[in-house]
Amino acid sequence: MKLHTFLFDRLWNEGVRQVFGIPGDFVLNLYEALEADGRFQLIRLSHEPAVGFAADGAARITAGLGVCCVTYGAGGLNMINPVACAYAEESPLVILSGGPGQLEKRAEVRVHHEVKSFESQLKVYREVTEFAAILDDPRTVAAQIRKAIEVALKVKRPVYLEIPRDMVFADIVVPSLVEHLELKVDHAAVDEAVQEIVARLAEAERPVLIVGVEVHRFQLREQVIRLAERLNIPVASSFLGRGVFPTRHPRFIGTYLGVVSPPPLREKVEQSDCILLLGELISDTGLGVSATHLGDANLLIAVARDVYIRHHRYQDTPLNHLVARLLASPNLPSKPGGPQVAASQLSPELLDPMTDDEPIKVRHLLGVLNEFLADHRDLPIVSDTGDCLFASVDTCADEFIAPAYYATMGFAIPAALGVQIASGRRPLVLVGDGAFQMTGAEISHAPEYHCNPIVVLFNNARWEMLQAFFPDAAYNDTVAWPFAKLAELWGGRGFNVRTPRQLRDALAAASREDRFTLIDVTLQPGDVSPILRGFVSAFKQQVYSS
Repeated sequence: MKLHTFLFDRLWNEGVRQVFGIPGDFVLNLYEALEADGRFQLIRLSHEPAVGFAADGAARITAGLGVCCVTYGAGGLNMINPVACAYAEESPLVILSGGPGQLEKRAEVRVHHEVKSFESQLKVYREVTEFAAILDDPRTVAAQIRKAIEVALKVKRPVYLEIPRDMVFADIVVPSLVEHLELKVDHAAVDEAVQEIVARLAEAERPVLIVGVEVHRFQLREQVIRLAERLNIPVASSFLGRGVFPTRHPRFIGTYLGVVSPPPLREKVEQSDCILLLGELISDTGLGVSATHLGDANLLIAVARDVYIRHHRYQDTPLNHLVARLLASPNLPSKPGGPQVAASQLSPELLDPMTDDEPIKVRHLLGVLNEFLADHRDLPIVSDTGDCLFASVDTCADEFIAPAYYATMGFAIPAALGVQIASGRRPLVLVGDGAFQMTGAEISHAPEYHCNPIVVLFNNARWEMLQAFFPDAAYNDTVAWPFAKLAELWGGRGFNVRTPRQLRDALAAASREDRFTLIDVTLQPGDVSPILRGFVSAFKQQVYSS
């Protein structure tokens, strides 16, 4: 069997339908094979970082694999940041890179795109993937491909396969005996962890469940909903896990962000005597720079195949096994009285009145967005990093995709294309002017792939999230772009918005458009969301207090 046939069959059988990439000379043979194969939709973008973000968006919305195909050196190394984001946030990408052939490696001439050695790119990718290999031995290629795909699916992290250009059409050995990747499960440890969790929950008077991103990655949403209903306790989400638990569920109390959370939500979480944290690492952003407000003695943490309870660590206890055993436990308690959800999960400022024709502020923008989302619940939100990310906590979104932990900029526009191409669902995109200037031009590909995202651009003429830390800084200013006009030039429709009424009208018009739309919302410098303002204040006290 040919290498490319074996690879494509494995990807197709795992549900892959798109390959995101940019051709280059080291990968032309692989593109020839992809085109001749005919099964996969080839999504070509303009710059490799966007390729990575688009594949990541596809992986996140489908809970499946996102596949990239790029050239050696200038292409592969250009994608390191998106792959690092996917690794940090547990998103399963398969990176296919071209590479020099065997004769080229034996020649005494340096090859273009080579860095220190032919293996430089492989060594770099080992730092941001769970598995990385060069497919240069016909006897081992099949096993390496199988292992890479199984690792990506089971561990939910990126993998890297470098294919020398003289290997694409090579015959390979396909063993009849297949060795599958088996991740260790310590069933005794799972049982013991469940017993301790159940006992702690039974003793607790004010237990709370916090749902993290691994619940989505490992497709445990329905099981965790059943667990919450069995326990009859309040449920919050982490920042990265926002949208994993249904926001309209009667037990959902909001996204916990520590000191910047609405007081009723913060009180419910921080005064809990037992916090079950499923699928989320404690990080500076994940719980709102406020992990110290959650007493270690009250935390039961299940993440990354381990469970931590006080001084106990139960290893090889994957989340799917843990949740299944919890649901099966006859001693799982059901707490009386219900969660007593706070009247509003939103920042109090959003409840202040506004007039339709006053200069628009961030709180007005969020209020109008929530009006729109009330009638368009099916729109997943894709957010970039910036104030738009923090502001999004105050949106009533049922599904949410963002780099909320790794916090790279330039994610949203290409990720939104990946989301719609892979799922057929139209996204609502939140992005700042600074992040748009990094990768926003990729939206010019939207007409080619029949994508019509609704883009709401927070335009304050600078990197406002960074400016919030040091308000007198001059280094955060951005160059003014005619964003709405660019949208028209790229085949979409653009709107310039300065008042709440104009935003309301623009969103209504956008919802009727078959084209992509870009709504350029002019905001005043220094006007930031309540969540960002509180986050910056807490972060500065913790990091810059000296």
